[in-house]
Amino acid sequence: MEIDENKYLSSKETMKALKVSSCDLMHLRVSGKLKFIKKGNAYFYEKS
Repeated sequence: MEIDENKYLSSKETMKALKVSSCDLMHLRVSGKLKFIKKGNAYFYEKS
């Protein structure tokens, strides 16, 4: 499965864009506030 870089951001890119820590990012993901996909051990977040 290839990740469309035009549609998704990596965790690091998402943390920088939202100005949040990795822990905050995890809480946003778990609470359902961010749409994401998981590939292996990596999470990718929708840009929209």
